[in-house]
Amino acid sequence: MSRLVHGLLIGLLLAAFSVPARAVCEDPVPEGEWSVLMPLASQSLMLDIGQAGDDLVVVGERGHVLISHDQGVTWEQQRTPTRTLLTAVWFHDRQLGWAVGHDAVILRTEDGGENWCRVHFAPELEFPLFDVWFADESNGFAVGAYGYFLRTSDGGTTWEEEMLELVEPEPESVDEAVEQGGETDDYASEDDWEDDLPADLHMNRIVSDARGRLYIMAEAGTVFRSGDQGYTWTALAPPYDGSFFGGVTPDDESLLVFGLRGNMFRTWDGGETWSAVRLPVDTSLFGGARLADGSVLVVGTAGVMLYSREGGSFSLHQRGDRKALMSAFGLDDGTVIVIGEPGVERLDRRAEGME
Repeated sequence: MSRLVHGLLIGLLLAAFSVPARAVCEDPVPEGEWSVLMPLASQSLMLDIGQAGDDLVVVGERGHVLISHDQGVTWEQQRTPTRTLLTAVWFHDRQLGWAVGHDAVILRTEDGGENWCRVHFAPELEFPLFDVWFADESNGFAVGAYGYFLRTSDGGTTWEEEMLELVEPEPESVDEAVEQGGETDDYASEDDWEDDLPADLHMNRIVSDARGRLYIMAEAGTVFRSGDQGYTWTALAPPYDGSFFGGVTPDDESLLVFGLRGNMFRTWDGGETWSAVRLPVDTSLFGGARLADGSVLVVGTAGVMLYSREGGSFSLHQRGDRKALMSAFGLDDGTVIVIGEPGVERLDRRAEGME
């Protein structure tokens, strides 16, 4: 055997058994803190799902990140520089994305989730991050427990802690809501509305509507709204004092918010007035999606899947194993990806009776 052929064979063998490539990061992470590749990672707890071009990316426990290149039929785990629970993922485009989680960890990818760098980590604070959102490739923010709010202007390379800047609702919007006979938030007519809000509210999820307004679903019956990409916020108060965990835009005009004990509310005016939505369950609801045909799926504890054609009334569908679901994602062919305690699964809506 020639030296050339021998060298090629050795190179191929080394490539076949080498560890996956990693991004070149400014702050290298010790080997013992990297996630572990596991054969059953797709059956572990998953908390959020994002889209990187045509690919799907899910994140969850032990720093697990899974990518699907075939619309959720198969999944491949990627190594990440963390073993903490990842709670949310956001992609700006096919390549650039971020994931956040416990210990205030923030990961950044420049190749669609194949490789990740750890760009923020503060375990000493014991503040988990719950969601992340970007206006463009440079400017974004992350939110979490106890009012923890981080902002970046350099694409997530560095992050600065801020206080949520609250502004009072504009009087004309409040007056209009009152004239329409709707229920307005409690703070709209009080001089001390800002002082009544706890400074350490858990901020659970970020949702945007068709008009580009952002909403943070928080605890204590509070929803924050921003019309300037998250620089200033108005506190809204739907008629409920429990936690809100998620939201969905069922159409271009309205927003659904939901949370503990099956409480769901809908607004058509950016949160000035709210209407309660009757549901067939009283279990907590965590996430959902507007599907390709405009219908809505909301999921939660006990394997609950609530399906609606228009977001006004919901039918109950439930997993036989009653495992909790955290979010959903609709595909163009009508199938649905659901994630949660069972891991990640691809469902046929027709087989589930969601028509």
